Amino acid sequence: MDGTQILTLGLGLEPPWILKDQHLDTAVSPHRLDLYVEAERGSLYPCPECGKACQAHDFADKTWRHLNFFQHHCYLHARVPRTKCP
Repeated sequence: MDGTQILTLGLGLEPPWILKDQHLDTAVSPHRLDLYVEAERGSLYPCPECGKACQAHDFADKTWRHLNFFQHHCYLHARVPRTKCP
């Protein structure tokens, strides 16, 4: 099992979400771990109004502070899908 698989399991990611990239910055104190999450192209997402599966009309880049990964500050970066209720 490689590092990407371990982090994917730890984050609880399930399709269509994948861990696209990771970066550990040891030049800062405390160290900073940045995780980049994306969804597979063409995926369907639940509508926030009715829950029906629909395609995204665009994506918004978001960043969240996650729980520490051991002693490292951890940040999640994701392209969050935006949908319209059918």
